[in-house]
Amino acid sequence: MNVKWIVTDMDGTLLNGRDEIGARTKEALMVCQKKGIRLILASGRSYVRQMPYARELELLKYGGCLIENNGLTVNDLTEGGRHKKTCLGQADAELLFPNLQNWEVEIQCYEDDAIHYWIPDWMWPIKERERVKKGYSEDHPMVAGAWSWVTENINGYPRLIEITSMEELPDSLNKINATDNPERINELYKMLTEAYADRYEIVRTDPRLIEIAPKGITKGRTLKELMEREGIKPEEVIAFGDGENDVDMFHSVAYGIAMENAADYVKDHAFAVTGSNNEDGIAQALEKYGII
Repeated sequence: MNVKWIVTDMDGTLLNGRDEIGARTKEALMVCQKKGIRLILASGRSYVRQMPYARELELLKYGGCLIENNGLTVNDLTEGGRHKKTCLGQADAELLFPNLQNWEVEIQCYEDDAIHYWIPDWMWPIKERERVKKGYSEDHPMVAGAWSWVTENINGYPRLIEITSMEELPDSLNKINATDNPERINELYKMLTEAYADRYEIVRTDPRLIEIAPKGITKGRTLKELMEREGIKPEEVIAFGDGENDVDMFHSVAYGIAMENAADYVKDHAFAVTGSNNEDGIAQALEKYGII
């Protein structure tokens, strides 16, 4: 492989279960950057939650790039600057928010540095039990995470704002998430795709979470635009991921590598499967294919 770019998802891929970059993976990525390979972090996160890891990996020094909010924003850490392509507006919130409320799922509405969240009544006792079990303080924000009813919020959004109605939302949003148990999320995903697939990008980023973004905004499309602009060929890019929002990215490159912890659907669209995010799967693949 003559790889010039490494593109990696973050949650469930670059980051292990402790929200950390494993030592073996970090060492491998640093070796690649020192060889002149460009590193791109492609995530549903905004720059607020990407930058601590970008700094850890010295992306500013080596000319890396961030694909934020599943392709909504490109943050070129060289001289390119940060550019947001579009957003969800008030009309989108008025359409989606009441529908999600009727399903009684947790709703999370994202700005770059904030989550505005609504929690249905039935969910509060479950969250309270988990808060106590994990030893969080009484004023700990009750926002759900990708894998739990209450997130630890490490390297989290600085503003977490509980709302009681749609009228409290800002005029523009990066995305709207819905979270619940996996069975309910599967039912909701079916409804949303049947009703709104022609208007929005709707993906399950993990079994408990659905992300809704403006139509045409995906990691893969944004990555493809970057590749065309920089003259990078698909066979010069290796991409790592574990979620449905990474499949589109796999289709844009020659070497899409799914993590062992990915769903079967994601693995079916990958060039190959590597170890899990808790087993330094990225480093395993970079070693296996002679990139380091």
